[in-house]
Amino acid sequence: MLSERVPDFKKSLNPSQFAAVITTDGPVLVIAGAGSGKTRVIEYRVLYLVENKVSPGSILLLTFTRSAAREMISRASRHDPRCKDVEGGTFHSFAYRQLKRYAKRIGFSESFSLLDEGDAGEAVHRCSVKLGFFEKERRLPKKETLRAIISMSINKGTSVGEVLKKDYPHFLEFSADLERLRREYAAYKIAKNYLDYDDLLVYLRLLLEKEEIRDRLSRKYKYIMVDEYQDTNRLQGDIAYLLSEDRRNIMAVGDDAQSIYGFRGASHENIMEFPKRFAECAIIKLEENYRSTQAILDVANAVLENMKNKYSKCLVSARKQAGEKPELLFFKDSHEEAEWIAHTIKTQRDEGVPLAHQAVLFRSQYLSIPLQAELSRRNIPFEVFGGLKFYETAHVKDVMSHLKIVANPKDELAWNRVLTMIDGIGPRTAEHICGEILASASLSEVLDAVLRKHTSGHRYSGGLTRLSSLIKGIHKEGFPVGEQFGLVLDYYMPLLKDRFDDWHLRLNDLETLRQVAARYASLEELLEDFTIEPPERGVWRVEPSTPYEEKPLTLSTIHSAKGLEWECVFLMGLMDGVLPVAFSLDHEDEMEEEQRLFYVGVTRAKTRLVMSLHHEGFRGGITQFNKMSRFVDVPNVLSKLSAKGIPMRVEDRHKEFERGAPLYDKDSLLQRVIDLMEKKDGGGE
Repeated sequence: MLSERVPDFKKSLNPSQFAAVITTDGPVLVIAGAGSGKTRVIEYRVLYLVENKVSPGSILLLTFTRSAAREMISRASRHDPRCKDVEGGTFHSFAYRQLKRYAKRIGFSESFSLLDEGDAGEAVHRCSVKLGFFEKERRLPKKETLRAIISMSINKGTSVGEVLKKDYPHFLEFSADLERLRREYAAYKIAKNYLDYDDLLVYLRLLLEKEEIRDRLSRKYKYIMVDEYQDTNRLQGDIAYLLSEDRRNIMAVGDDAQSIYGFRGASHENIMEFPKRFAECAIIKLEENYRSTQAILDVANAVLENMKNKYSKCLVSARKQAGEKPELLFFKDSHEEAEWIAHTIKTQRDEGVPLAHQAVLFRSQYLSIPLQAELSRRNIPFEVFGGLKFYETAHVKDVMSHLKIVANPKDELAWNRVLTMIDGIGPRTAEHICGEILASASLSEVLDAVLRKHTSGHRYSGGLTRLSSLIKGIHKEGFPVGEQFGLVLDYYMPLLKDRFDDWHLRLNDLETLRQVAARYASLEELLEDFTIEPPERGVWRVEPSTPYEEKPLTLSTIHSAKGLEWECVFLMGLMDGVLPVAFSLDHEDEMEEEQRLFYVGVTRAKTRLVMSLHHEGFRGGITQFNKMSRFVDVPNVLSKLSAKGIPMRVEDRHKEFERGAPLYDKDSLLQRVIDLMEKKDGGGE
């Protein structure tokens, strides 16, 4: 099919983009490298189809957010208003529309109810009560966790046992019980005419197995496009295949190297197996990058070269400039790393690079805790993306409350939080004890008069005795803040395990917070720095002191940064056990996903890329020495870049930052690091 506007299309697209736009008949897999303009391809392909007399209503665009679908269709509509009638949306919204139409064919009435996450959790809880789970001696997961386990097993197409083994090993003994619960929950929903979010995909998949339904949908949707195909889960991959099985006019757009959501159930194999499901498919690669300089793309290409399960591609910059060399910097510890990054961000801002054009990315949010403190001290406004700011999380508030009652025995909110954590103390009892505490003259009086009389004869007496012992231990004069924090952490560990099903994932926050606390001379100074305005909507923002409004710096997990870009990107914490994360080391598929995550982080940078790590770590009160991430280590990225004559700037910066002078001769930096890693110079791991 050809359009009269082909010459105009050629002017607006590069050759690979143009090929993807005009290849409309038969299956097409578009491997869209980072920053290669995939949105533009979908925009122009919609336009191309409509201008070639394809009815807009027969074009289906499936995306992962409604806003993405709206943007692509809106952009196409600016060229031709008819494009606004293209049907676009998420897999789930499309499934909902079809199930409303065909509900009776799968045994539901048209008036079925869709459960939100809260209602789904409550339904799971009711089913678990019916099965007698709460009569067991040992505590089962909370209802939200039960719901999450069942959901993950459905999205990954695996057993509950496999989910437990990977994400909740401490609940593995309940595997058989939770398999029964999954069946009971499914039966409950069928009986009550309920569907939850996952069911939308499950039942659409079942509908499409029926030839009659599949034929009807195939006649309606003649051309199908799927965006971000690397992020589809098993069910979504099946749905895309079944929808296009007859006509075969499907275009899947994605980048296998950016498949990073396996923890949510996404299947990297969907994009890898697309040519197997559609043997006649055309594969078109978009390799011209419109975001980054070639120097940054050389790093990205070196990362790609090391990947095993992939589509080969080589990114080439459309900017026609090499750009400044990416940097790999080493620091003594996380605090020196944070100090240098905060100092450099401020320097760049003073030199004309706005904060909004800079970003700091990391594998896990706890890595940013020291940096958040450094930015706050310099009054640099920032926002944190990728979950709650660590100050806002319940487990950190719990620990800090124990320190607050020692620093200020009149802190009613802290006392209430601390007391209600004790088994047997509810809101009324806590209020009563708080009243007595606030009427006391000193912390010593609280311990000797108030708490002592409650440490016998009550259900909660044992827990209160333990709390009293903790307070006495912390209250010693001249006791270092780091050791005070350590006592609280030891006390809190059993409470942490009881309060949170994912307690093992929260430990890094508390261990990092222990390091931060150890740097303070007094408990009062620590709490003063931590007493800040609470964040809103899970994103924390520190307001600038300048009289004008300044857009803030971005701190983000790499997962939350996907699809975004900045002039300057700091990629921090590149240590083995962090990126790749420790729990992935024994699983090849998870290791590959961690490597893809590193690639995503690198390709967010447009002009300047700074990668960093620190030598010394701290865990469980013990100093440990970190190894450089294997994704950056000499046998991988560094050596490949060096062999190609593209050396990175590689420096050990912690002493340089302290003294303000280079530690090494820059011409010999790369060889120095290679010698260090090969232990030719007495260097340790």
